[in-house]
Amino acid sequence: MARMLGVRAMVESVEILGTPNFFLKTPWYPRAVAAAPRPSRRPRQLTASLYSSPPNLLPSFGRAVEELEKRLERPVWMCVQGGDGPAATLGPIARSLFLKARNELSAGSSVVLLLESPGGYASDAYAIARILCHHAGGFTAVVPSHAKSAATLLALGAEELLMGIDAEMGPLDAQQWDHEREERTSALNEIQALERLHSVALEQLDRTMKVMMSGAKKRTEIILPIACRFVSDLMKPLLEDIDMVHYAKQTRVLKVAEDYASRLLSTHYGERAAKEISNQLVHGYPEHGFVIGREEMEELMGATLEPPDAIKGIVQKIDEIFESHPPFVAIGRLKEVR
Repeated sequence: MARMLGVRAMVESVEILGTPNFFLKTPWYPRAVAAAPRPSRRPRQLTASLYSSPPNLLPSFGRAVEELEKRLERPVWMCVQGGDGPAATLGPIARSLFLKARNELSAGSSVVLLLESPGGYASDAYAIARILCHHAGGFTAVVPSHAKSAATLLALGAEELLMGIDAEMGPLDAQQWDHEREERTSALNEIQALERLHSVALEQLDRTMKVMMSGAKKRTEIILPIACRFVSDLMKPLLEDIDMVHYAKQTRVLKVAEDYASRLLSTHYGERAAKEISNQLVHGYPEHGFVIGREEMEELMGATLEPPDAIKGIVQKIDEIFESHPPFVAIGRLKEVR
């Protein structure tokens, strides 16, 4: 009786499971539990050791900086300034950040400065260049994209300057806030205005002399005083509008930038060449936003500024990151966020 009940229970089990071949196809032991997926490793978060805005840097930018450091076999310091914020220009804050990092620089061992900046104050740019020269034994400036105005001045302190194929530098004419016009203007404006008036006066004197000599048929010593008086009366209203005190101030402002550049350049180029280069960068361009490309900088400085093949692709990659992503600020060494 017990045997019959056991067989019947097995049959009922087969009916419940819905297939007579259940016991032939399915093992009696329980199925193995699938292993839980392993959590993916958190991507590395990188920042700048002195200042970073936003706090975390783009992963692609971080990898490019690491590769640049590996290829050049030297520490890479960043001075990347874009957008807005307290450290977005070469000013007192950027200067104080580099001052605080003096102990991290190794005397006698040069570093690489990755430079991307719209500029700022000449005195602060000059001070940062001196910090890198004195406490790190010099530096190589790598400019993938832009180093304008005071950033150009900072780059002049480098023992070696490397520029990307589309990189831009800029003139060193100082910019000041004009309270009357409520805009930033170049200190060179008034200097060039007076130079232009001088040229116009000479042109007018020459033209007046030719007209009077052909018409009056008089000797030069008779016509010259008359022509000078005529041109003087013509130019007087324009010259009276120039504030000579303000003009002298603007001249000193330009002289500051020129002397800073000359001091930085003289270490590597000699005093004479340094003065010629600095004079051209201050007085040789029509406006502050003028683009000075790599080819022109090479001609001006008499040196090849093209990056070596080992880092050419990395410099191009960093340039593309700057152009395709929102601006950011990164000052200091690359550092991993813990």
